[in-house]
Amino acid sequence: MTVLELAIFLAVYRAKRPPRFDDVLETLSSWFEGAVPRKTLSRGVLKMGARGWLVADGDRLLPAEPGRQAACPLVNGIIRLLDQGTRLIDVALMLAVLRLTREELQHGDLHN
Repeated sequence: MTVLELAIFLAVYRAKRPPRFDDVLETLSSWFEGAVPRKTLSRGVLKMGARGWLVADGDRLLPAEPGRQAACPLVNGIIRLLDQGTRLIDVALMLAVLRLTREELQHGDLHN
């Protein structure tokens, strides 16, 4: 899972209701503080669908269990990357700062 794919998954996973493609595009452009090309997002979504990480429901996107399983260790890895192996950053605290909780991905409801 690439950084872009992780961002796509989190945008879909955390949405209050299943988002449309344009909703995800808007969210990612906000997160990355710049326009995300539609073609780039489209390729990512198609690839993620082929891997079973996302499921299309009409014009909306839904997270799938394999995507959650792929994303969970990556979120923890990002924290460790920032920590640079010092273990000085409390993972739970850092996840809270990132507005994520370990349980959100580990035990979360895929269909909010």
